[in-house]
Amino acid sequence: MKTLDRYIFKEILFPTLIALAALTFVALLAFTREIGSLLEVIVRQSATTAEIWAICVAIVPPVLTFTIPMALLVGLLTGFGRMSSDAEAVAFRAAGISMNRLLLPVLLLAIPAWAADAALNVWIAPRAAAHLRDLKYEMAVRQVPLEVKPRVFNESLTNLILYVKDIAPQGLTWQGIMLADMSKPDEPRVTFARSGTLVKDEEHRAFQLTLADGNTHVVSPLSPNRYSFTTFETTTIPIPMPQAPPKPDKVSISEIPTRTIWDNVQAATATSEERVEFHRRLALPAACLVFALVGLPLGVSTTRGSRSMGLILSLIVMLVYYLAFIGGTRIADNGEFSPWIGAWMPNFGFAVLGLILLARSDREYENLVLSRLAAAMRWGSDRFTAVRPT
Repeated sequence: MKTLDRYIFKEILFPTLIALAALTFVALLAFTREIGSLLEVIVRQSATTAEIWAICVAIVPPVLTFTIPMALLVGLLTGFGRMSSDAEAVAFRAAGISMNRLLLPVLLLAIPAWAADAALNVWIAPRAAAHLRDLKYEMAVRQVPLEVKPRVFNESLTNLILYVKDIAPQGLTWQGIMLADMSKPDEPRVTFARSGTLVKDEEHRAFQLTLADGNTHVVSPLSPNRYSFTTFETTTIPIPMPQAPPKPDKVSISEIPTRTIWDNVQAATATSEERVEFHRRLALPAACLVFALVGLPLGVSTTRGSRSMGLILSLIVMLVYYLAFIGGTRIADNGEFSPWIGAWMPNFGFAVLGLILLARSDREYENLVLSRLAAAMRWGSDRFTAVRPT
């Protein structure tokens, strides 16, 4: 890497890293509802230190998919804006360095940013979202037995009132059980059992309470004459989990692996939402390359108030791009046009804009160099005329 490339690379790298940290922090704060629900889960489910760290790690990748391109744009406009305000860009122009030449160190940062963002969108973010769902489920699973206290009427379970006389040390085996099912207010069911065992049902993501040596009473408050009584040696009753995560067949689109979506697209069985999500995961990282084309000429053209102007330009470009990106994907999700158009059109539009700005900036370079050369020739001619003997 040449000295010029190293210098420019450092000038845009540090503001990019600072912007990445700041934007990621602000973006996490913006998702206050999600953060609030996670904090509630952490407090209510008595999360361990390892689980807290796992939750923090899981919520960052989806945010980074958006903040990496944004940080790159801020770094470019801030770095080149500072160089322009210090007349370094003028020195580049006077030396005949073209915009294409300045684009090399920019791409040295933009290409790794694109690769990192692509890895996040395609592989890491979906796995992180699925891991976060499973982690919340496991914490809820662990907490359910702990919420059942002996010799106390427990009403934390939906439509159920549970009373347990004694609980084994591991918390999954109970003695002296009374269970009132209030899911049908006109026909409440009250079950008594000598003992019971709580078993996790992985398939349905719920609990199964297996009762032994008991009886069930069903009575109608509206019709006292209607009464039934049954006995059993063993019976199994499903216990709904409080705040249970969605079942596997109802997972969010963001949790589905990209490979699964691609297989569905190839088999022509993908839904409109899956097709849009597939193109979204591929198109969003390309914003790093598009912002490189746009950020370089905009940053070089900034001459006064470099930092403030760079931030303002960054906000404007990011706002326009993400509004177009989100709007395009939503319209495509409604089936009004092809998913790839909705996801890729903002990239195509900004890429064309960046190429136009680069071409115009190069012409300005050429005009400036030629004018400086003409001025130098006039100065030399004047000096030669002044010293020429008459």
